[in-house]
Amino acid sequence: MKYNGSFNYWHGGTVITDPTTGFIVQSDTATFEHGCECQIDVSIPAKHFIGTDGQEYTYTYDVFIPKYFRGEISVGDTIQLVGADHSVIAEFKAQGVDTLNRKHIEVWG
Repeated sequence: MKYNGSFNYWHGGTVITDPTTGFIVQSDTATFEHGCECQIDVSIPAKHFIGTDGQEYTYTYDVFIPKYFRGEISVGDTIQLVGADHSVIAEFKAQGVDTLNRKHIEVWG
């Protein structure tokens, strides 16, 4: 696996509701937990696939994390991608997590 960046993740923690709209917003005091180095694949245009339930899914970022990573990432967590030059590439919500591969953990969103 070729590492070209790293990632940080956030589980959600405290839920804050915007009083004017009523929507749930991310807390300004949210701290990301440090992940590890990873391989980041960006798909432009976004990839499309149809799930087993017939729903169409679309994602742009595909992240391959080494198996030695001991943190817990689940669907809905916020993932922050950091490039090799330590600049933030993107933030996205994890749409899927695949832990069945014996070489890596795959997260897409």
